[in-house]
Amino acid sequence: MRVREFPILGDEDAQTVEAFATGLDREAARVLAYLVGREESDRFSGEAASRLAVRVGVDLGRGRVSDVLGTLTDLGLVVETTVDSEAPGRPPKGWRADAGHDRTLARVRTLHADALLDQAATVASTLDDDFESSARPRPTGDTTAPPPADRDAGHVAVGLNWEPNGLHAPLFAGAYADHGVDVTLTGRRGSRAALSSVADGDVDVGLTGAATYLRACTNGDVVPLALYYQRAMVTLYTTRSAFGGPLRSVEDVRGRRVAMPAGSETGALGRLFLAQAGVVDDVTVVRADGEEREALLDGDADVATGVFTDPLELEATGHDVDSVLLADHFPVPGPAFVVRPETLRERPDALRGFLEGAMAGWTAARADPAAAVAALPDDAADAADERRKLDGAFERFAGGDAVEKNGWGWHSPETWERLRVALEQAAALGSP
Repeated sequence: MRVREFPILGDEDAQTVEAFATGLDREAARVLAYLVGREESDRFSGEAASRLAVRVGVDLGRGRVSDVLGTLTDLGLVVETTVDSEAPGRPPKGWRADAGHDRTLARVRTLHADALLDQAATVASTLDDDFESSARPRPTGDTTAPPPADRDAGHVAVGLNWEPNGLHAPLFAGAYADHGVDVTLTGRRGSRAALSSVADGDVDVGLTGAATYLRACTNGDVVPLALYYQRAMVTLYTTRSAFGGPLRSVEDVRGRRVAMPAGSETGALGRLFLAQAGVVDDVTVVRADGEEREALLDGDADVATGVFTDPLELEATGHDVDSVLLADHFPVPGPAFVVRPETLRERPDALRGFLEGAMAGWTAARADPAAAVAALPDDAADAADERRKLDGAFERFAGGDAVEKNGWGWHSPETWERLRVALEQAAALGSP
């Protein structure tokens, strides 16, 4: 009786899968991690894997394995060859990783950065009929090697949607110099300020709320580059004492006073939340303009709008807090990186390096959140608090079908158009 031995992916391969999944379909990331692992093992190095070996190694069906192997081969990440066989006739097909872990990961990031740049142009042309097709960036054309150490794509200034905090930790953990760019990350006072900084040319890339982008950019001055987090972080929250009991669903706010800022991401999505739930006409809006929590605690409102960190911070002070997340009810995209069309057209290498470096930071933060938080500026708040923010954001807002199928940062014209229609129907698409 003949016995064949097949290695399989284990827990020790999880970080490699996560790293590859920043730029690939998750199942493709698993197959690639398996083949790279074989190539770097003493037992199977240099030995091609049969289709059966891959199926066993990653626990996928025959058809899906075939599709994934075809995709990875087309991308130049794996090589199709043959498997040594004692059986007569034509030897069966086999596959090997084309390079080791580090070089393969560099290729994955370059490929995905190119895909994000191309997708940005596609989204921009859908949202704005006047978007110039010439603004579509050209791919590098070189995915056979990692970015050269001497690549110099210049400086990229990034304006964040708030002062640096745990939500931004993956960006501060980014390996930008390794991808040929010098990146500075500075805080702005909200999404509108970050967006204005891009439009005015003060920064190259801005991080802004999706609703803020759609409400402000109707003339094509700024276009979305990629999503940072996939899902919006807006929430309705209250304390048991202020509400007089538990807040179980958005329908519970009917007949209540809701503190909501005017002209902000939180205000626009808060109104959308109430409108989608059919209660917007049955609440009294209290314009708090940045003081929503104070309005709640002072008794001027029964419910406040905010982001998911607000109830966490309130809970840390001893209050019994209930909250309802928008993202648990409606598919609203999270904060997005935005750029000017001319930046997309004229500086693709700089944007590519920024995206590659950001992917590296995302991977590093997933693997070691504490180290990512430690990379924040010294004036950031308490490390434990920032770690809770980052952990919560990863758990609740980082994933989704788009990421599982396409990798980090992915967005589509349909995503933006759906949000634009929803905001318009909720009367939340006016000027900021």
